[in-house]
Amino acid sequence: MKKEHIDYFFELFEKASIPKLFPKVHDPKSDEFLVNTEYEQDRIDLDRVYSVFFIPDYLKPVLDNNQFITKKVRQFFKGYAVFLEGFTSADAYIKYRFRSNAKGIRRRVNRLETCFQISYKTYYGAIEKEEYDFFMDCLEKMLIRRFKQRNDVSQSLLRWDHYKKLYFPLINEKRASLFVVLDDNKPIVVSLNHHFHERLFSAISSYDIDYGKFSLGSVEIYKKLDWCIANNHRSYEMGMGDLSYKREWCNHIYNFEHQIIYPKNSISARIKGNLEYVKVTLKEFVFKIAYVRYKKFKAKRKKDTFEEVQYTASPIETLQFDEQKPAVDYNDEEYIYLRKVVFDFLYTAIENVADVKVLEVSEEQKAYMILGKSKMQKVVFDTTSGVS
Repeated sequence: MKKEHIDYFFELFEKASIPKLFPKVHDPKSDEFLVNTEYEQDRIDLDRVYSVFFIPDYLKPVLDNNQFITKKVRQFFKGYAVFLEGFTSADAYIKYRFRSNAKGIRRRVNRLETCFQISYKTYYGAIEKEEYDFFMDCLEKMLIRRFKQRNDVSQSLLRWDHYKKLYFPLINEKRASLFVVLDDNKPIVVSLNHHFHERLFSAISSYDIDYGKFSLGSVEIYKKLDWCIANNHRSYEMGMGDLSYKREWCNHIYNFEHQIIYPKNSISARIKGNLEYVKVTLKEFVFKIAYVRYKKFKAKRKKDTFEEVQYTASPIETLQFDEQKPAVDYNDEEYIYLRKVVFDFLYTAIENVADVKVLEVSEEQKAYMILGKSKMQKVVFDTTSGVS
């Protein structure tokens, strides 16, 4: 008696297909059924136990109950989704979800657009290979910097060659999309998404950490929700992983389900199916205990090992400086450590990047003046924290 494992969530969203075992999928919210056009009852192997995991509660698989017995186990991991029915825009959703704090979300978007020359683009159904390669290279660099900052390992980077080959045809087939936020044609957010029957799954995203003050994660979600609603998508799926931003944004939080499915008329299948049920139940129990300890260890490890470049910043009331002091280009590799500091100043001062320049006050002390249209700031770096 063989056993087959099926990652149901992966099959739906990343392969955009219903596993061959199921004739259809039921959406309890709308009471609609998605038919598996490739289902052939005669081709189902009845000499097999199926272990089907990561089943979301709003896309339930439907079986031929005359042939199978199903045992269900509630999984430890939670899933996070935004149901979009009844909302006409992202503004309408955040007003419902965040209530009095909705203005704060819009303020983040407005602040970004005030300080930089921002544009947004979604590639869904057509993208040139040259553009695709450029954005994927940018996303890879963003992920490397972001996970180095977090002192963590990106599972996406471990399989990056696979993902780089995967998404290009999917985007052109409308089975995936690529969303970008651009600052004067330079990507600062890149996001890869899967699509399954008018449902978007946000799969891999990252951003330029120098813009961290501007809450680019919130900007990304806000703009993608707007796109989903404008393009008649039913939901925005964030997948598993208990993260605070998911709890804040989602209006549907659920537990995944693991189903053990085996044929009725087989004694050996019944024995193996029940053994698999016990194994999965114990695994979920042990995992729950181990995961809590792992999270505590991981949080401590991050806190203990990550160090940021240290500096002090003070406002300037009266401008006094040597006019011979040179202006520096903070986008140049030599002064790249200034970039985030300048962007933080833009956020606080609500200045546009075109109106800002940086002057070097003291090369030896690593002191600089950031001059905006209406506000100014002096910055002095701690040279022992990585600035040379």
